[in-house]
Amino acid sequence: MLPLDFERAAVGRVSIDFCFACQLIWFDDHEATELSPGGVLEVFKALDAHRAESRNPLTSQLDCPRCTSRLQLTQDLQRTTRFSYFRCPYGHGRLSPFHQFLREKNFIRPLSGAELAALKAKVRSIQCSNCGAPVDLEHEIACAYCHTPISILDSEAVARTVRELSIAEARRQSIDVNVLADALMQRPPPGETPFPFSTPPGSVGLAVDLVAVGVGIIAALLR
Repeated sequence: MLPLDFERAAVGRVSIDFCFACQLIWFDDHEATELSPGGVLEVFKALDAHRAESRNPLTSQLDCPRCTSRLQLTQDLQRTTRFSYFRCPYGHGRLSPFHQFLREKNFIRPLSGAELAALKAKVRSIQCSNCGAPVDLEHEIACAYCHTPISILDSEAVARTVRELSIAEARRQSIDVNVLADALMQRPPPGETPFPFSTPPGSVGLAVDLVAVGVGIIAALLR
């Protein structure tokens, strides 16, 4: 895992461990609640800057990196938002998938029926933001493997976090389904990398992660 430092809510910095190939974050005890709003926005930049071209599947058995005990799948509630993570039974910390961390921070919302219909008109398949499995938009409205609904970043939630930082001059863009679909469909000039991320060599079609696209757009705006 790669340790990265972020702004702490109280004072100083907090070091958090990432596995970008597996899209997992390890939080030592209480670290998840120590991030300031600015630290959360720094996480957006990190997720975009270190994004892997492919992701490893999540195994069914995960061990604590501190004591090697088997991690336990845990369901939790933040206000009205349900999310999950894998916790150490001895309190050493927890392992959170990227998607679940963004859910915990209320940055993710499911697509509405109208948004889903508009997306289907432009994109045939996507990648589940939670487990990475392919989702056939023609026949599915949620991942067939982990049952996660098709979701995008909630631009209003991101804007609220930006306002907490008093960055009134920050450029903000409404991330609706048309923006995401256009980004997915965009073809770059020869020799240039497509925005917001490159398609892995040998991949077929547009099986991409909508949440990752949204993270890329937000990270670009925050720069």
